[in-house]
Amino acid sequence: MTTSVEGISPGDVRTRTEIRAVFGGSPQGGICPSAAMRSVNLYSDPDVGEQAGYYDGWLAEEDELGSVFEYTGAGKSGDQTFEGVAGSGNRAILRHAEQDRVLRVFTRVGKLPGTDTKTHRYLGAFTLDGGQPYVWRRVHGEDRNERDVLVFRLRPEGAVQRATQDAIPPAEETTAEFVPFQVVTAAMFQTDPATSGALPLPKQHARKGSSSRKAAPNIETSGTFVLPEAFSTKLSLRAAAAATIAVRHEALLTQAYKAHLDAAGHRTGAFQIKVKGLTSTLRTDLYDATDHVLYEAKGSSSREDVRMALGQILDYSRYVKSAEHEGEPTRVILLPGAPSPDMYALLDRYDVGVVYRSDDGRFVGDVVARVGE
Repeated sequence: MTTSVEGISPGDVRTRTEIRAVFGGSPQGGICPSAAMRSVNLYSDPDVGEQAGYYDGWLAEEDELGSVFEYTGAGKSGDQTFEGVAGSGNRAILRHAEQDRVLRVFTRVGKLPGTDTKTHRYLGAFTLDGGQPYVWRRVHGEDRNERDVLVFRLRPEGAVQRATQDAIPPAEETTAEFVPFQVVTAAMFQTDPATSGALPLPKQHARKGSSSRKAAPNIETSGTFVLPEAFSTKLSLRAAAAATIAVRHEALLTQAYKAHLDAAGHRTGAFQIKVKGLTSTLRTDLYDATDHVLYEAKGSSSREDVRMALGQILDYSRYVKSAEHEGEPTRVILLPGAPSPDMYALLDRYDVGVVYRSDDGRFVGDVVARVGE
């Protein structure tokens, strides 16, 4: 192990004292912000994570923007949060770009010989994924109690070390678990709003022939969802405005329809799916457990969004099973408005229904639950 602390490069192993001399941060804890060094140091311990029911590491499956490193937020027991003191570290990750700080990831590798001083390997600098900065995930903690944790999706910023031992292990079997629906709103924060336009795309080019990814949900004090400024610069102003509206509509539409189902006395949630041999975790938009209906929501009723929703719901529905209902769920696409007749014909071919919101705010469709009956 090199002892110089003048600089730390990906792959270098250092003690926390040596890391603090270069990147700042606190002497303990997993998420360690440093205003002076403009850094948020993220420490991952594979042994601790496994006991707590999660893995930090690289996803084997890359998307059109490249690789993703998943890092689980702070909070060892109970549901994780962005609120108050308990959520301060998670807020530091969410706001890192807004506060002009770099995310730096370290993983524990051992101890200095003959001491209890832990050593950590530096993986490199990262930024939050501009399209999907984090997801909620249901895990079984070391006390075997279920809880919701925040899983941040990190993109490399420059050179990083991607070692085999840092990969998330593939699922040993295919599982689909019914989990609570998680809502992201401004009410999650006690004081300041979350970042309102500072989640950048990684500084890398999309692969040739790929399309732009869906915009990130960010929270303003009003609870609406806005498009990151850095993402907007990569689109035309017209496309950026359309993407902003689509993201806001998708989030608010899903929440509104869930509220409608709840008012009708239905039990709602989502499904968390792991596929054998894959490292990524899928999560459906909305599931009505009372009527065994799976919903895939989109922020617009365009041909592109309808076709994307069709592919997703055909994929997800294969894994959704219920002890109270036989067979696969009824498949329904949730839209902010009626699609074109041609899209209805396409969806009918695959036995996929549509629920949409009419101009007067009512939900229209064959499977719409009726409140008060």
